Amino acid sequence: MTKLLILGANGQIAKLVVPMLANTDTEIKLTSLHARPEKGIKGLDAVDEDAMIAALKDVDIVYANIGAEGRQKAAANGVVNAMHHVGVTRLIWVATIGVHNELPADKRSLWANILGTIDNENTYMGDQAAAVKRIEQSALDYTIVRPNELIDDNVMQSLQIQIARDAEIIGRPITRTSVAAFITQIILHPKSYIGDSVAISEKLTQ
Repeated sequence: MTKLLILGANGQIAKLVVPMLANTDTEIKLTSLHARPEKGIKGLDAVDEDAMIAALKDVDIVYANIGAEGRQKAAANGVVNAMHHVGVTRLIWVATIGVHNELPADKRSLWANILGTIDNENTYMGDQAAAVKRIEQSALDYTIVRPNELIDDNVMQSLQIQIARDAEIIGRPITRTSVAAFITQIILHPKSYIGDSVAISEKLTQ
């Protein structure tokens, strides 16, 4: 049995991953910054290394879908340090596209105006990029998942998967359902995409 710790279980994508794992050999520990006992979600601040260390007991895989605006780097540091301390190595971390400066030229300036740039950690994009860099510099078996623009349609799409960090993003916006299915497959096949930063989009049709 695989024991999975979810960070950010209140998030929309994480809520889709959980039922996708329902009939698999996976035991799930649900946590989020804000506890929801009625949903079985315990309170856990990923920045708190001691709390993370306690939560990692008997865990095989950590799936982090935190979205902690302004705290991504601090959260990544807490998660990495705690995982190193305990000896848990497998991490799936959801970031945003753009953390490797891989946005198409026609979107780069627009996104920079809204989200900031990767070289300024005081912006959303900079904080996301710093978190990813911290994970990439760790000794963990990590996978960074970078979804394209997210949409809510409950549709399973064909995916455009790009592993090269500097590859300009191609493909269309992606449904949260498709992202959840991709993450579920990594959880079920934990040796896949180790050390990769994977951008996923809806595949362009010919």
